[in-house]
Amino acid sequence: MWPGSKLGSVYSGWVRGGIVNGAVTGRDGYPRTPADAINTGEQAELLKAAELQTLLKLDTYRVVMHAEALPSSVIRRSPARIAASPAPCYAELIVDDVMIQHDAFISGKFLKVLFRYREFGRDAAPTRTFGTWVQTRLVKFPPTLPEQEEDALAEVRRAFSKNITAFAAALRSPAKKH
Repeated sequence: MWPGSKLGSVYSGWVRGGIVNGAVTGRDGYPRTPADAINTGEQAELLKAAELQTLLKLDTYRVVMHAEALPSSVIRRSPARIAASPAPCYAELIVDDVMIQHDAFISGKFLKVLFRYREFGRDAAPTRTFGTWVQTRLVKFPPTLPEQEEDALAEVRRAFSKNITAFAAALRSPAKKH
């Protein structure tokens, strides 16, 4: 498993909006959003705590948590196993993107996470791939007052955990017929 890199943001509003990461970089006119709201280390801890072997029904697998996030280009362009493992049963769960999406007037605020999963047999090519965005609504984040920051950051961590569970449920669901 690989956690993702730092938090990104997308903000939409009547006057400002559309600039990726405007909120987390402190751009004028955007709500102050702590860029370190859920860092790579926290993501790794939440992934470990989720007991993904049970959630994904991979009880015979051993979890190896990588400390660093993968560059998006590596995630999207690697046709074979990312880790050098000869194991005949091998799977990868990767957090690709973690975003705060804030639509000021229509849908509200969400923590969105893009997860990617690949399962391998003995061959170099994956036998199964699956990736999707999952999201959880936020109410307290981003905080508007300093005394709200602790609750807001806790909400982001809870939302990340909910997104892990939602992704696992989506992965376990039968594939849709085309």
